[in-house]
Amino acid sequence: MAQQDGTTGPERIVGLSKSAAVERVVDADESRDPDTVRAVLDHVTEDGTVTADGVDSAVTDTSMILSTAETRVELASIDLDDAREAAGDDAAVGAVRSRLDVFEAKVSNATERVESLGEELQGLSDWRDDPRPVYDIVLGLREVASESQALTTHADNVQLDIEEFDRWLSNHDVRGRGLDGDVAALEQSLDGLADRVAAVADAEGSEDDAGGSEDAGDERAAEWYNAALRARVSDLLVEDVRAELADLRKLAPESAAESDGLGDAAAELDDLDARVERLRGRLDDLARPSWTDEYGARIESFEATLAAFEPPVSWGEVQAELDDARVGSDE
Repeated sequence: MAQQDGTTGPERIVGLSKSAAVERVVDADESRDPDTVRAVLDHVTEDGTVTADGVDSAVTDTSMILSTAETRVELASIDLDDAREAAGDDAAVGAVRSRLDVFEAKVSNATERVESLGEELQGLSDWRDDPRPVYDIVLGLREVASESQALTTHADNVQLDIEEFDRWLSNHDVRGRGLDGDVAALEQSLDGLADRVAAVADAEGSEDDAGGSEDAGDERAAEWYNAALRARVSDLLVEDVRAELADLRKLAPESAAESDGLGDAAAELDDLDARVERLRGRLDDLARPSWTDEYGARIESFEATLAAFEPPVSWGEVQAELDDARVGSDE
């Protein structure tokens, strides 16, 4: 039976005091938290009473919040179109294409979500003829409002990222500084890997001196395995930054000289590549037959997984693969 202005049905709350409405809603579903119910009903309460006008106001407020999200998503889409136009033929360069692809995915997802929220709001707006309890309608409105606000923030962030991309695309020095940051991050990552390799070596020495337990041996094997995975990821990191460097050389203006820093980055990458190889060699030296028997096939499988990634690499996907592959705590 239709709710008819919210005053009929087993969970009627329009016209009740807020405290009575909270009690009725919780009685209908004891899994509901009274404080949460009270907070939701605050949005449709006037002078201490849940009112139909309050629900109508909630619909209007939610519509305005969603409208803001729609506008921000549309602006992000316009900025993306402008960025594509600014890229021109350079959009074929991997470093440019990958950035545009990320923006495209984010804007497309936001557009689909804002359209879905619009459909949800449309269904909630006709609440007087909706058989659902008023509380469920109000809760649905709050969820649409919350997601709309999150989408607004997301779209704003995408716009900021596109603005940063525009600066990157138009300024060779900005691109060079970004590459320097990537090289520095790679060096820091290798520092962490070196610490892990040293920890495996130190643990082995302690076991040899004191005669470690079987559990301790299993833990060291896991540490060695996790370090071996990270070493393979480091190889891919170096490859990815090298590809970025190659793309930046394609984007460099004719007036740019090798002394602009790209040559220095190339030399640093050579050094970091050699460092990865040394760390991998050290891990090979530390490996015990039981460790390679237990984890060798898994390492090979992980290598095959990484081989499917080509620069420019989606590092979120690589991190997910690493998280799936490693064992125990790798923090």
